[in-house]
Amino acid sequence: MRLKPHRTASGYRTYSDGDVETLRFVSRVKGFGLTLEEITDLLSLLDTNECGPVQDRLRELAERKVLDAQDKIAELIGFTAELNRLLGGLSSHTADGPCDDDCGCTTDAEVVAPGVRLVPVGTSEGDVPIACTLAPDRVGDRLLDWQTMIGHATSRLDLDGGSRFVFGDGVDIGALAVLASAEQDCCRFFSFTINIGFDGVTLDVTGPADAQPIIESMGAWAKAAS
Repeated sequence: MRLKPHRTASGYRTYSDGDVETLRFVSRVKGFGLTLEEITDLLSLLDTNECGPVQDRLRELAERKVLDAQDKIAELIGFTAELNRLLGGLSSHTADGPCDDDCGCTTDAEVVAPGVRLVPVGTSEGDVPIACTLAPDRVGDRLLDWQTMIGHATSRLDLDGGSRFVFGDGVDIGALAVLASAEQDCCRFFSFTINIGFDGVTLDVTGPADAQPIIESMGAWAKAAS
């Protein structure tokens, strides 16, 4: 498809209604990160005046972009975990003189959960540190597991200190329990409660104030929020 604007006597370009719709379409799909080649491919399908092929191709491209975005998210979370590991070590001890094995400059610390700070045991904020001990190379897979599981939630409710995720009868309760248990094992500042009732299954996720950004981000994965 090629746009063919007309020119007025004064030299201004004018576009037909069809050209304007095409420009709107191009502007829209560019916002989804499509390449010039992918957009050209879509425009050739748009020329057929059949919605089906355009929709099928756009769906295929969108699904691929979702996978690419998830890979990037996993990489960023892993990198953030490494940076937080460094910050945790740097805040633990300052050597009197040259750097030593405990100053954090030359040694690793625990991996701190993305978006929160390390709270040492015994502080006023609780006896459990806001820290995650999951290895950085496993953070991405764990994130995708949670995205998939929370994506089956039909709604989300606000709780005091957390969120409640509501699932239908089809949720795999065993998988939900295994995932919650694994998360609590590496992030002990979380509390998980699974309730099974006649009207469905709920998962309550709660934690201290510093953990709220993580819980809120989980809420964005639910299909619908109340």
